[in-house]
This record gives sequence, C-alpha cells and structure tokens, in this order.
Amino acid sequence: MSDQALNALTAVALGGVVAVVLFIPVAAYEYRRDGRLGAGDLTTLITGAVYGLSLWTYTLLPLPDRGDFRCRVAQTDLLGTIGLMGSPDDGVRVFLRDPAVQQVLLNVLLFVPLGVFVRLVLRRGVVVATLSGLAMSLAIEMTQRTGVWGFYDCAYRRFDVDDLVVNTLGALAGALLSWPVLRRRSETPPPLPTRVTWGRRMAGMLSDALFVLMLGGAVAVAWRGLMFYVLDTGPHRAEQWLLQWSVPFAVEALCVLGLGRTVGEIVVSVRTESPRRWWTGPGRLLKLAFGIGPVFWLVLAPIPYRGQLLAAYLLITVVATFWTREHRGLSHVLSGLRLRVAVRPEPEVEARSETGVA
Repeated sequence: MSDQALNALTAVALGGVVAVVLFIPVAAYEYRRDGRLGAGDLTTLITGAVYGLSLWTYTLLPLPDRGDFRCRVAQTDLLGTIGLMGSPDDGVRVFLRDPAVQQVLLNVLLFVPLGVFVRLVLRRGVVVATLSGLAMSLAIEMTQRTGVWGFYDCAYRRFDVDDLVVNTLGALAGALLSWPVLRRRSETPPPLPTRVTWGRRMAGMLSDALFVLMLGGAVAVAWRGLMFYVLDTGPHRAEQWLLQWSVPFAVEALCVLGLGRTVGEIVVSVRTESPRRWWTGPGRLLKLAFGIGPVFWLVLAPIPYRGQLLAAYLLITVVATFWTREHRGLSHVLSGLRLRVAVRPEPEVEARSETGVA
C-alpha cells in the first residue's frame, strides 16, 4: 500500500473516531441553536473531522524512525517553487504532469475545504477564512521545519515558504466558492421545534451511550494508571470493571433524580414534566428504575445470558420510543412523566409555526 493510500485510510479511521467523540458537544450546540440535528450537520461533523485529520496525515506522515532519514533543507526563496512551474504553452497534459505544478495545485486544493468550513460552519467572513488558512499553513510548515517541534534532530520534511502562499490562496478560493451557498441561505432562521421528535430521542439515547462508554473508558484508563504507575500493583480487573460502569451510572442517576433527565436528554435539550407536583420524585425514581437502571444491572449482574438480555432490553427501549405517544419510551410511560422541549420558541413564533405562517 502506498503512503498516500495509507494516509487516506488513517485520516478516515481517526477522523471517524474524532467525529464520535465530538458528537455530544455538536449535538448539544445544534439542538440549542436550531432545535435539530440534521443530515447536513452530521455530514459536516464527519467530513470536518476527516479533513482535519487529513491535514495532519498528508503533511506530517509517515513519521520516520530516528536516524533513518536525511535532513531536508528549507526553501526560503519566495516564489522559488512556484517559479519552477512549466508553461501551459507546452500542452495541458505536459503542464499537469510537471511535479512543481502538481505540488502547487495539490497544496491549493488541500486548503480549499478549510475556507469553505470557516465560511459555512463557523459563519465567518472571507478575511477570517483567508487568515485561518495562513495560520494553519504556518503551523504546519513550522512543525515540519522544527522536526515536529524538536522531536527529531532536524526536519524530515522540507519547509517551503511558497506553501504559505498557495495554501492561503486555497483557503481564499474556498471562501469565495462558498459565496453562492451563503446567498441561498434564508436570512430568517426556521422556528425552533415545539415537539420532541423520534430523531431527537435517538440522538439523546446515542449521547447517553457515548457518554457512558467514554466516561467509563476514561475511568478504566485512570484506574489502570493508578494501579501500574502509582501503586505498582496488578490490574485488578474486577474492581476496574465495577468502577468503569458504576461511575457513569452514578452520574446518570444523579441527573435523573436531581433534574429528571439523563445526560443524553440534557444534550438534546429535552426535559420531563410530572402530571402532578407531588409525583415528581416518585416519577423520577421509576424513570431510573425502568430506564438506565436495568442497563447497568444487566452489565454488572453475574447472571446467565446477560448479553442477550441486555440486547433485548435495548431493542425494546428503542422500539418503545417509536410506538409510544410523543416518543416517550418505556421509562417515561411507566413513570408517568411527559417529555417536552427544554428550549422553546417565543410565543408569537410558536403560534405562527402552528398556523403554518412561519
């Protein structure tokens, strides 16, 4: 496999991991800003993560072994590389096969998405997008010139001052190319949703799952680090497994009992309402007992077929959100709690949306 293909696979794989890690903060931001997390938002999240990793892989990888490379001399003459480009008069095919032309064009294309992301996602102007390209290019070039900031004795990739120019032009081109898309966007944002949708419930459940896995993973790593590097003992797998699941459950339980919401429901800006004020406490206890409680019990309980039982319970939970009224799900139906959107629109906006005016 070539280095370029390996770099692409690395960017896709690590970009997918980054996208999963960033799902919770992105979902929380989108549900508070627009009240929804659409396919376009997910596409932007994934492509942005993969693109960010591709900047790293294509400019710094593969990392050579120390002492197994030749030091590269910096190219500090302005237009020194660009001046090596041939002339289009020799024919388009010959021109495009010129290594200097290919290097310049690839560097321009590599930074076009950055200008687009800054304009469309961060919603900043052309000047900010262009300066972002310059700043990112400078960071990459200095990392190359310093041997990954002193990790290597010398530069294993060549610093080229012309890359700063062409990369910045690429970001500028991306910012200008995004202008027609910005023109088509409506100046008046759509009204915030007033009802909890099934997609919102699924995003909340996915956020709960990711929160439990990531927090549990962090607890496991911290526990193993404490055992190996501080206490200098064995891994104690039983205690690690208990902590790995108990800490996320404790956080989830505190959120449910104290706020009436799981972490995932907080992320997607959903709250619960009790039909009667005195039922708030018992309702939250039942929500915990029939919601995330059985999940953690099935994970920790030493019972036969617990994996199959856990899968069946999760399937029932997901299906219940589809068939129950307002997508309340099993735990809310049994606890008598209602689901509501936490961030609601202004009264006049809500009235217009219900009558079809907005």
